Amino acid sequence: MEREADNYFNQGYTFYEDGEPEKALENYQEALEILKATENHDQMGNIFLEMGNSYAALKDCDKSLKMYESCQKHYQKAKNQEGEAFALANIGVIHSHLKNYEKARDSYKKAKKKLKNDKESLKEIESLKKETYHLQKKDAENFYEKAIRLHDKGKNKEALGFYKKALNLFTDKTSRGDCLLEMGNIQAALKNDDKALDLYQKSQKEYHGPKDRLGEGFALSNMGVIHDKRKEYEEARYYYQKALYKFEKAGDTDSYNEISALMGETYEVQGAYGDALKHHQYHLEKFPTEHHPADIHKQIDSIKDKLSQVKPTRNESLILISYLLILIGAEVVTTYTNVEVGLLLHTFILFGLLINSSLSNNYSFANLLRSMMALPMIRIVGLSIPILNIPALYWFPIISIPLFAASVVIIRAQKLTLKSVGLVWGKLPLQIMVALTGVVLGLIEYLILRPDPLIPVFNPYYLLLGASFIIISTGLAEELLFRGIIQKNVENIMGGLMSAFYVSLLFTSLHIGWESLLDLIFVFSVSMFYGFVFYKTRSIFGITLSHGLSNSFLFLVFPFLL
Repeated sequence: MEREADNYFNQGYTFYEDGEPEKALENYQEALEILKATENHDQMGNIFLEMGNSYAALKDCDKSLKMYESCQKHYQKAKNQEGEAFALANIGVIHSHLKNYEKARDSYKKAKKKLKNDKESLKEIESLKKETYHLQKKDAENFYEKAIRLHDKGKNKEALGFYKKALNLFTDKTSRGDCLLEMGNIQAALKNDDKALDLYQKSQKEYHGPKDRLGEGFALSNMGVIHDKRKEYEEARYYYQKALYKFEKAGDTDSYNEISALMGETYEVQGAYGDALKHHQYHLEKFPTEHHPADIHKQIDSIKDKLSQVKPTRNESLILISYLLILIGAEVVTTYTNVEVGLLLHTFILFGLLINSSLSNNYSFANLLRSMMALPMIRIVGLSIPILNIPALYWFPIISIPLFAASVVIIRAQKLTLKSVGLVWGKLPLQIMVALTGVVLGLIEYLILRPDPLIPVFNPYYLLLGASFIIISTGLAEELLFRGIIQKNVENIMGGLMSAFYVSLLFTSLHIGWESLLDLIFVFSVSMFYGFVFYKTRSIFGITLSHGLSNSFLFLVFPFLL
């Protein structure tokens, strides 16, 4: 019986060799029918293998695949690992023809495990495996190019289909990022903004892996554009700012200039001309003249003209003056009359600012009122501290906690950058000169107030501890809030040095508790100086150190020396 099956098998193989796979299949089928009653899995595996080859010659991949799979099962039963390996390799070849490249590689991987010692066959299978990557990439590139052609012709929906096919085949993250980016562009063109945003976000993640900063920059820019279209300007600036960083690192000044212009426009649309001016001026400082956009000086002149005309409306002026007067009144009541009533007034100010800011349609004015909410918070927290019987030196870090928290919340809510709130070094020689004024200012204020020392002993340990508390808690915390945040916001309402004047009045009002008219005049003068320095340098580095050193010498040094 098996000899008869062998005859059919050999005759089938002869037909296959002569280029007649149909006749070969007929003979292989006869051989199979004879062997069905036997347990000769090895021979049956051989027949199915050759049947698979015959169907492959006829380009019937589906039937060929079934034959190779049956072949592999019979070789497995016969424990013929070499046969299994060839069956698996052929399965891989069929999957490769069918463009199922992952399945092909999986089959090749399994085949290699069966051929541990056959170096020649292992080398051949590895070559086939590598070829799948090349074929897959080539198919992906073809789909991608076809999608681009369709997109150029305005056939967006068809283009999307080919981009998806390319995306499924690309294995490198940059190419996947490119597909997702283009798909996002199509969805944006179709006004499917949510889908576009999702695709841009996925694109940015793909680009982030290989650190493709240019790709990330384009993805982030497009996210910004979507938010810009929706009039979500703070969100738009958030993404534009990130995109600018990526373009700068990639050295793409053209894209940087384009997105910088869009970011500047978002400020102008919201009437935040001060922020728009600072943004463009920083751009000029960042790059040499040859990389400046052609029209940036015109833009700056235009913004300056608009800024010179900026002034609060009658209603806004009344609101700002009212809050200033109520704040002064609350401080006077707290200091000279009744602490509980003063606390109630500060609470009233806090809720009033919250309500007014939520009702205002003016972006810049609403931001200013929100940032001013931190002022009554300072006093509300401060008024509760003496009850806790805490040493005076530790008041500073405790009060600074809600101060820093409020500043961080405002920065995040208004999508401010570290640069925009003055957290930059600036020109160091000038900043150091400003910082050193703190010693003189501390001496003058000591001669006015003559406070008791906040440390028990005049030694390096207490000096360093106290100075660290004071520089961070008064210098950084207060300058970040008053100059970096509030003054920056007032500039968009009042413009120029009027912002320093109004902030100085706010700052001075919180010093009424010292019960010294001379000190109030001094504090107002110092605040104007700090406001002017911030207005000109856009950095709080020097004034933070000056403020911190001034208070350190006032409370820690001069009480022992003078």
